[in-house]
Amino acid sequence: MNAFRTAISIVIFSTAAGISSIAGAANNIQLVYSGLAEPNIAQPPATQAFDNWCNGLCFPTTEQPVYDPENEKQKGTIYVWGKDFQYGSDGSLCFSEFIVFALQQGEIHVASGTNGTCGAPLDPALKPPMYPDAGATVVLAGGGDGSIVGGTRKYAKWSGTYTDRTFIGFGAPTSGVGGIIYYDQLWFSISGK
Repeated sequence: MNAFRTAISIVIFSTAAGISSIAGAANNIQLVYSGLAEPNIAQPPATQAFDNWCNGLCFPTTEQPVYDPENEKQKGTIYVWGKDFQYGSDGSLCFSEFIVFALQQGEIHVASGTNGTCGAPLDPALKPPMYPDAGATVVLAGGGDGSIVGGTRKYAKWSGTYTDRTFIGFGAPTSGVGGIIYYDQLWFSISGK
């Protein structure tokens, strides 16, 4: 009988430990978008994190719907602000961005650090621009990384990181959204808890 009680105790302890570690584990949200860039016309979030990041130097860039990569259902919309653009002599660029992910269960706010988002031009023989009629003349391959800096509702206490990767069709600064014509395979991974 003692062996039976010991075995039951081990099962109960193992199950409780497993549930406990699941509860503390990070959640991961995957989102995708491909299509033309739209201008961000949203008001910035009224948060200290945004004010500290922007410091009066940022401006709205784009906003897009974002979709679940598994079932292609819309999960929400992203709103993006940028600042501190640095241009390389080879056509590369780096900058900092603040993104609000407005999802069904609340908002997640993320910020990249200085030069946290970067891109570099691809040889057009390897990856020709889509939408040349819309003004796309070059494709940049790039992405960014940063931290969760706030949120609302379900995500109000989240902390963690995000990553994004994409191909971006660029044109003249007067085309698209400040030169951004489209996103091709824009992918986000947000890991928080």
